[in-house]
Amino acid sequence: MKDIKAILFDSGRTLNVPRTGHWFITPNFFNILRNSQFIVSDIKLDEAIRKAYSHIEKILLVETEEREFIMFKEFYEIVLKEINYPNINQEIIELLARDNVYNDEKFLFFDDVEGSLANLKEKYLLGVVSDTWPSLERVFINKNLKQYFSTFIMSSIYGSLKADKILFKKAIEELGVKPEETIFIDDSELNLIAAEEFGMIPILIDRYNIKDIKSRYKIIESINELLSL
Repeated sequence: MKDIKAILFDSGRTLNVPRTGHWFITPNFFNILRNSQFIVSDIKLDEAIRKAYSHIEKILLVETEEREFIMFKEFYEIVLKEINYPNINQEIIELLARDNVYNDEKFLFFDDVEGSLANLKEKYLLGVVSDTWPSLERVFINKNLKQYFSTFIMSSIYGSLKADKILFKKAIEELGVKPEETIFIDDSELNLIAAEEFGMIPILIDRYNIKDIKSRYKIIESINELLSL
């Protein structure tokens, strides 16, 4: 670590997870859908969400929370139609989209995050590089976590993904460091391959202590471990 100047983090499943265990089933999702005459199976709901996601994943450029809100209105309208929800109307579509975009409680942060970031910031420049939408930054700000990061790169702002490496280039330029002076932490080996090709040092984080996990990269289970490398 003596030559390392910066550490970049993925966000989802690295620093935070969805409170409900599902990225698109928001904290108030089932309360909003509450209807005594309507029941949907988990399988049908999953299929509907997959179809809706196949629509929005093609929308790479989403620069503001307002555009994100419009996108998720499209998303949840598709979901409601696919599960044959009765009496679909604009109000329920907007409530679902609003709960996704504007609810700061949609994420849970791992217990080690704030303390570890505070300690790591004393030695390194820190940043986030995440395939995500603009509302993530507001959640970090309101949870008092954005203060630890000198760069905060979200894919939809640039219409690109981590695999394209453009986001990595933007992050190190903002930090004023070289790729070889930078560690990248992610839960996806595919993203780590892209980081390695870009010249950074990849580390896989396994937040769920998967016993048989294997990787070509160093594996950690907590960002606390970075303090002792």
